[in-house]
Amino acid sequence: MNEFFYGPGTWYTREGDIGDQVRQQQVPIIGEGQGVYSFVHIDDAAGATAAALDCPPGAYNIVDGNPSPQHLWLTAFARAAGAPAPPRVSEEEALRASGRDAVYYATRLRGASNEKARRELDFRPRPLEWILDQRSD
Repeated sequence: MNEFFYGPGTWYTREGDIGDQVRQQQVPIIGEGQGVYSFVHIDDAAGATAAALDCPPGAYNIVDGNPSPQHLWLTAFARAAGAPAPPRVSEEEALRASGRDAVYYATRLRGASNEKARRELDFRPRPLEWILDQRSD
C-alpha cells in the first residue's frame, strides 16, 4: 500500500503526528525528494469503500489524481502546518538515521493512478488541500 490518508483524525494534519514532526524539523527531504506519494482524504476513502460494495470485485487505487514528489508535498505541508521549510539530508545520512524504508519512500516511491476507481466507482476525490496553490496544471 502506498497511499497516505489525510484529514481529521489522521497523521497528516496540522495537529497530527506528522504536523508535529514537521514543526520540530524531524521530517527531512531526503536526497532530491523525488519519491512520489499518493494521498487520499479520509472521507473520500470512506466513500470509495462504500461505493465498492456495489461494484465489480477487484483492486482499486483510492488516491487523489495528482501524486506528488516528496520535495513538493512536504514543503507545501510544512508551510500549511506553520513550520519552516523542511531540512534536507543526503540518502546516506537518512539511511543511517532512519533506515532503508524512509530512503525508499522519499526517493523511489511511485505514485498510483486512480483511473479504475474513477471509472468503476465514479470516484472523484478532492485535491490535496495543502498543495493546491503549488500546482502548475
